[in-house]
Amino acid sequence: MNYKNTLLGLLPPVSYNRTGSGIRQDAEISGHALDAIQESATRCLNVIDPRTAGNYLLDWERVYGLDGSGKNTQQRVQTVLAKLNETGGLSIPYFINLAATLGYVITITEPQPFRAGISRCGDRLATEDIMWVWWVNVQNAVSNANYFRTGIAGTGDRLSDYGNDVIESVFHDLKPAFTAIRFTYQKVKNVSD
Repeated sequence: MNYKNTLLGLLPPVSYNRTGSGIRQDAEISGHALDAIQESATRCLNVIDPRTAGNYLLDWERVYGLDGSGKNTQQRVQTVLAKLNETGGLSIPYFINLAATLGYVITITEPQPFRAGISRCGDRLATEDIMWVWWVNVQNAVSNANYFRTGIAGTGDRLSDYGNDVIESVFHDLKPAFTAIRFTYQKVKNVSD
């Protein structure tokens, strides 16, 4: 895009002489700066997607620890995309499978706000913001209990705190930033118990 002509076109024709040397020189200098910014923005935008990264494909491979030697560009891009897709997701099945690889059996519940015409008598009352909370029920996991103790606990500490640092830290690192997780721990009884 030629920003010089765009800048000249923005000037009111009666107030400014568009053919004046000072005006044209200023529009040319500003136009070159805006053209450079546009080109830089386009390059940055192309780097976001490995398919259009061009020379920056090497950076994608470096970040993911991939070796692109002996592969053509299409194979290198496919390898980066496969690695990118393997590293995460925002779906419930992804988090359930992730927990399974860590040795946990979990279920995930997404509570919904109470809505007239949809919710029924006896349903949990919740605000609109409950849609950003999800509950992770961990089955047969060891939950560490920390109780408030005089001399050890401090002002503002909770009276009791339950949790499992392994699964909770992994989930908190990977969850979307705008969501909150509530963990519950359930001991599943065997039929013989």
